[in-house]
Amino acid sequence: MTDEPSAEPAAVEGTVVETAQTASPAVRPSAIVLRADQDEFDHKQLSTLALISPGLSAAPRGHLAMFFHYCVRTGLDPFARQIYMIGRTNWKAADNPDEPEKTWTIQTGIDGFRTVAHRAAAKAGESISYEDTVYYDAEGNAHDVWLSKVPPAAVKVTVLRGAARFPLIARWDEFAPTYYDPKQGGYVVAKLWRQMPAHMLRKCAEAGSLRMAAPQDLSGVYADEEMAQADAEAVVREAKEATRRLREAAGLEAGEGKGGEAKAESADPDSQTGDQDESAAKSAPKKRARAAKKAAPAPEADTAADPDEAKAPAKRAPRKRTAAPRRAAS
Repeated sequence: MTDEPSAEPAAVEGTVVETAQTASPAVRPSAIVLRADQDEFDHKQLSTLALISPGLSAAPRGHLAMFFHYCVRTGLDPFARQIYMIGRTNWKAADNPDEPEKTWTIQTGIDGFRTVAHRAAAKAGESISYEDTVYYDAEGNAHDVWLSKVPPAAVKVTVLRGAARFPLIARWDEFAPTYYDPKQGGYVVAKLWRQMPAHMLRKCAEAGSLRMAAPQDLSGVYADEEMAQADAEAVVREAKEATRRLREAAGLEAGEGKGGEAKAESADPDSQTGDQDESAAKSAPKKRARAAKKAAPAPEADTAADPDEAKAPAKRAPRKRTAAPRRAAS
């Protein structure tokens, strides 16, 4: 019995071979996947990114090119939301025309930081590991586990890459985002940071430590938790700016129009009390004048209330005086 050559083609390592028995369709690359021959985003990719981040459609071409560079350098997929570029209003532009209207930041989650750092260490034949996290209270005492309801004053995370140590301490005052709450009349900590204060602060410390361990791959990239404070400040400023525009549209800021003057007076408690005092001072003489008018005719009304009674004594007196002499004569 002779061996006949097989009808199936020989498989080459690293390739996908289709045979008659396996009718699986060929895997085609996605229309938005980043290709090796690209040097910037194409139209389809930009349209998709605009759906993920609506504000990205207003980004300048130079910033989009920078974002493309970070995507290629870190190896993170922007269409899977592993990395993204966020634009924030630059409030310095209101006073300085040379300042851009928006500032753009490359951000990723803590998982993206870990992926990039482990990948960079693997390329160098090294590995990433961690020392135990250390939590500090306000007096500087160290804790292995944070159990208090009060947020920790600081958290220390140390990343080990090969034989090198990269410790970083994140302080609560530096990273905790706060915003103004009109109901409470003061600044309060963001909700997620109130619920998980130790966890959120630890991620900030870990992101900074990983950036030191892999500076070539993570420099210029920030974790979402690191930018939470900037987001809270932007929310407060945008709310104030929106309120100011609404007041200007209603004529409250400039005080134009009757409605604007009336609303502006009611919005300012000092001016409102002053106007109330002034109106009370103006209305008081009117009340007194009216009272004087009502009180002045009162005596006349009493004397002339019954005209018959007023004339009767004048008529009766002469009759008595005339009757007396007649009796005396008789």
